[in-house]
Amino acid sequence: MGFGLPAAIGAAIARPDAVVVDIDGDGSFILNVQELATVRVENLPVKVMLLNNQHLGMVVQWEDRFYKANRGDSYLGNPSKPSDIFPNMLKFAEACDIPAARVTKKADLRAAIRKMLDTPGPYLLDIIVPHQEHVLPMIPSGGAFDDVITDDYGRSTC
Repeated sequence: MGFGLPAAIGAAIARPDAVVVDIDGDGSFILNVQELATVRVENLPVKVMLLNNQHLGMVVQWEDRFYKANRGDSYLGNPSKPSDIFPNMLKFAEACDIPAARVTKKADLRAAIRKMLDTPGPYLLDIIVPHQEHVLPMIPSGGAFDDVITDDYGRSTC
C-alpha cells in the first residue's frame, strides 16, 4: 500500500514522454498524499485516478467474503458524518495547485477521464465508488491459482 503515487513519480521521471496514470485506492493513496507536492514542484505530468470507496477496499472485500461483513476499522470516512466524502481528496490537490475533479456518476466517468488526460500537467480524478464493489478475480489467503475466485456469489454484505 502507498506505492502507486511514488511509483508514478518515478515512471514520469524515467519516461517524460509517456502518459503516466496512477490508478489507486483511497486507502493506499492517503499513505503518501504528501507526494502531490513533489508532483507539483517537479511539474510532473502524473495523472491520479483515485478509486475512492471510503474504505480499505481489499480489506472490506475480505471482510465481506470471509467474515460475514464484520468490519475491523476498515472505514476511512468520518463516523460522525458518514454521508460526507472524507477526507476531501480534492482539497489535497488544491493545496498543491493540482487540477482535480470528482465523479459520482458512472455516466460521467468517460468524459472525466478524457478531461484528465487532455489537461496538461498533473491531475487528480476522485472517482467515488461503492465499497460493495469487489475486485475480482482474487486468490484467497493460502490458496493457489486453482483456487481463484471469479464471481461474487456467496459473499455476505452488510
